[in-house]
Amino acid sequence: MNLNELTQKLIDIESVTGDEQELIDFIESFLLDSGYKGNIFKDEGGLIVNTPDSNPKIALVGHLDTVPIHESQKNYSDEENIYGRGAVDMKAGVAVMIQTILDERDNVVGVFYTGEEGTPEQNGLNNLMSKLKEDFSIELAIVMEPSSLECQLGCNGTLNATLVIPGVSSHSARPWMGENPFFKLKELSEFLLKNEIKDYEIDGLIYKQVITVTRINGGVANNVTPPDITLNVNFRFVPSFSAEDAEKYITDELQRFGDVNVGDISVGALPNKNLDIITDFINSTGLEVTPKQGWTDVARFTNHGIPALNFGPGDPLLAHTSDEFVIKNEILESYEILSKFLESAT
Repeated sequence: MNLNELTQKLIDIESVTGDEQELIDFIESFLLDSGYKGNIFKDEGGLIVNTPDSNPKIALVGHLDTVPIHESQKNYSDEENIYGRGAVDMKAGVAVMIQTILDERDNVVGVFYTGEEGTPEQNGLNNLMSKLKEDFSIELAIVMEPSSLECQLGCNGTLNATLVIPGVSSHSARPWMGENPFFKLKELSEFLLKNEIKDYEIDGLIYKQVITVTRINGGVANNVTPPDITLNVNFRFVPSFSAEDAEKYITDELQRFGDVNVGDISVGALPNKNLDIITDFINSTGLEVTPKQGWTDVARFTNHGIPALNFGPGDPLLAHTSDEFVIKNEILESYEILSKFLESAT
């Protein structure tokens, strides 16, 4: 089974967050049926795989879950592309990981984990990280998220906050008796238009800070003006912000519009562009270096003291779309680039 066929097979096994077991079992069986003699540690968070009696310094990291499948989505391939949910995010990357593991390099450990597309509590790395740190001395984690074959460094953090804009209910026939919070959205919209995107330069890379309203809820009946409007505000904050910095920033900016309640926060990761191991990867591969705009588990590894970067096949702009696809040539090229680096890192 070549890389393209393996990618297609992985796509055909549905693995929406919370339903990854069939895919975990397939990967384990595929490795064994392919003659793999290495160690396979199986946990509810996923798999850790490495060659026996080895001392791996490089972790290849990939999540097995996908977002829900769109009703119009079909799994198929043509001469150039492979289509289907997870093609880009990130089963092509997982296929490259499997093939690299089968090369049985002594300097590599594979980490296949669950729950990345879910809540932070669902992330399988919560269970696997302690074993990784106890059993191995990892010097670099390569998170194989789609990167268009770029070396994408660091990542923004993410925060969700609930903003409740107050009003006063009234009968819709007599709206002057109340205060409709809908009209207060104008001031919020004007603020967002001015402040939605801000650029920050870190290590010569431009990260975009973004504030986005992702949900709006309000109203109790068709003939009643709403007592309030509730919005979810998603804040993508730059790698230099701590969790406290992000919470203070978004609270200070939004509290003029209503009551702010900060929920989940995941801090980002600095690019660490000048670390020797990351410089070695850049020099060995010759890849273009760019910032990672979205949050990835590069942040989780970085915050555990393990340098990390994003690299994998596929265009991240196609992730989660109804016509998600990966270019076949990119899958092979990413495998070759990765192999070249691992050869130099021995």
